[in-house]
This record gives sequence, structure tokens and C-alpha cells, in this order.
Amino acid sequence: MASRFLVILLLFQFCPVAFADTNRSPNIVVILADDLGCRDLAMYDGWVKTPRLEQMAHEGIRFTDFHSNSSVCSPTRVAFLTGRYQQRLGVVDVIVGDREPEKGIPPSNPTIASVFKQNGYATALFGKWHCGHQDKYNPLHHGFDEFVGFLNGGSDYHQHGAWRVGMERQNVPGYTTHIITDRSIAFIKRNKDKPFFLYISHAAVHNPYQTIEDTPEKRIPGEKSHTITERNRARYKWILEDLDQSVGKVLDTLNNERLSENTLVFFFSDNGAVGMAPQQFRQFRGGKFSNYEGGHRVPAIAWWPGKIKADTESTALVVGFDLFPTFTDVAGLTKSIPANLDGSSLKGHLLSQKEFPSRDIFFGYEPKLGTAMRSGDWKMILKEEDVQLYNLVDDHMETSNLADQYPQRVEKMRSEIERFKKEVTPGS
Repeated sequence: MASRFLVILLLFQFCPVAFADTNRSPNIVVILADDLGCRDLAMYDGWVKTPRLEQMAHEGIRFTDFHSNSSVCSPTRVAFLTGRYQQRLGVVDVIVGDREPEKGIPPSNPTIASVFKQNGYATALFGKWHCGHQDKYNPLHHGFDEFVGFLNGGSDYHQHGAWRVGMERQNVPGYTTHIITDRSIAFIKRNKDKPFFLYISHAAVHNPYQTIEDTPEKRIPGEKSHTITERNRARYKWILEDLDQSVGKVLDTLNNERLSENTLVFFFSDNGAVGMAPQQFRQFRGGKFSNYEGGHRVPAIAWWPGKIKADTESTALVVGFDLFPTFTDVAGLTKSIPANLDGSSLKGHLLSQKEFPSRDIFFGYEPKLGTAMRSGDWKMILKEEDVQLYNLVDDHMETSNLADQYPQRVEKMRSEIERFKKEVTPGS
């Protein structure tokens, strides 16, 4: 009897996930990178090795055709949080702080956080918001119990005088990525005995390109920290590697707290890359602020030990607004979600490898870039009379415009885009 007790004790000590409580509602953790494109990661044939993200993918599912809803941050974040096309909320471009005081998610609009909160979940956001700069748009008005971070699009990695702790403006000391990580880990530990929804919204790898060593007193006067230079490329690489370590620390915490078997973690980026990768690693055309694949095709990984089959690759066309219905479906909250979501649940695809239904997807960025549309393997970009048509299977770099060769397809997709622009409008 004593020897059996010793074996059980050893199993508990060295295999903590073996005794996870899987009877309660699952936890959801979303880790969002900023300006991280597929071309930046070695696991997507890019230039920077990220061992913890690679491990996460090895233990879960890696998406190869996942897309942010836009090629810039605010629209993507709005779509993810509301499960709807960002055009319905009137956010099609970057919200520029105080210059656009009436832009943001209306507090009356349900968000994924508000649904989880209403169903007894502890909720928190640490990091970047960028879904409305005024107090009335603060995350605390959108279902988050806790918020520590910044409201606008960018932030110095060391100076945080404009940050918020809840509703209060406070200077939060530390290095941005580490503050976000430490706060997230503390939240997990505080709430390990009840279900939680945690949104970890990193500033990395967005400019300014500042490592932990680039404190204000060490900076070179006049040096530009927002541009693509060899010196900034090295800093960018360090920031990405530091972000990778942050992801690892969160996963380690879930394992150590015996929560991993009851926690779905999803990692993705808010838009495509900014062009830091050396030329030979740029496998998609365009980047941030572009309707080409490089603007909105982003890295994405789902991790849930024991629930998601390890070492899986998904080629399904998935978009950020699909995460709202997916997470609420996984948590058994489908009766609580709004009936007008545009996204679709991935639950069967994630947990049972069921085929994810195909559908037409639109990437509107009017009026600057026009509207892009994916229909299966076909991609159209339409801006006024400029029509571009690509077959992504044969031409993932979008170099050969086939519009003249397929007039019927052009007309069909053009009519769908025009219908989308008429029906998907603010307030619809």
C-alpha cells in the first residue's frame, strides 16, 4: 500500500497534467502578436527560429491558410472581439487615437469577453487594445474584469506614461513584453480554480524596435527606431525571440498549474509582416497595409493537450472572426452568443479533424485599397476599375493577373464583392 501511494505521489509531482480537472468549463487563452507575418517564422519557411512556438505547433495544430480580417490592426481586433466583419462596426482602418474620438467598439455591442464574463468566467486583457481611444471604449466596458495596457496602436517598450490600469492612467514600469507576460501568468495563477478567458495582446513585434537594452538613456540621438535598417532588423529578431519565450512561459505556467488539459490556447497575428525579413524569405506578395496575401495571411497555432491531435497541419481557410464562435462553442456557450455573427465555429475541425466548410471571405479596406475576396483557391482584388484575379494554388505570390482569361469568374466575383459592400455596412 505504501509503495502504491509513493508511485501516485511521484506521478503527481512529475506529471502534473495527469490530474487536471477536466470536468469544469475549459479556459481560453488568446495570444495575439502585432505585425508578425508568416515570413518571419522558420516554421513557415521564414528567417527566425522560435522554438517555443514550434513546440506549441508540434503539440497542437498549425494553420497554413489562416487570415487576419484586415491587413492593419484595429479592424482585425474589432472583428476578432465581435465575431463580425469590422465594416459593420465602422472600423476599416487604424484608429488614430484622439483624432478619431468616435471610432471604436460600442459598449452595447457584445464581445467575446462579455459573453464569457456573463457565464461566470474571469476575464482579462493585458497589452494592446486599439479598439477605441476614449474612456467609453475602455476594455472594462467590453467584458474584461481586468485591463493593464495601452489604448492606442503603438507604445514605447520602456516608457508607459499613457498606459491604463483599468480606467486609470498610470505609468507601469518595466519592459512591455515582460509586463504583459508577468501579468498574464499572475492572472492564470490567481484564477486557476475557476474558468477564465485571457487575452494576451502583445506589442511585439510592432515598432519602435527596442530591445530590453534600448532604455531611453542608452538611445542614440536622432536614430530612427521605426524604420527598416540592419540595426533594427537585429532588434526585431531579438523582440520576436523574446516574444517566443513569453509564449513558452505561459504554456509552462499552464502545465505547472495542471491546467493545460483544460485550456485551449490560440496564437495568431493581427496582420502581415512589415518587411523585416530578408528578401529570400518573402514567400507572399505584399505585407501590412496590403490586400495581397502577405497583408493578411498570418501564422496561427492552436494548442490543447489531449484534445487537439498533436503535430497536425490545417490547410482550411480560417479568419480571425471565426474564433468568437469557436471558443464559445468549445465552452458550451452557443446559446449565449449573438445570432448575427459572421464567423463560423472551428470546434469540429480542431477537436475531430472534421473538414471545415468553405465559404467566400472578404477583406475590405475601403477606400484606400479596395476590396479583396477569397473564393476557394481564387483571389480577387477590386478597386474601382482595377481588377486583379489570381489562382493561389498555382501562384501564391500573386504575380500573374488572370482577369482577362476568366471573364465569367471575374463578373461573378465582382458581383459578390459589390453585394458585400452594399450589405455589410455600419450598423448592419
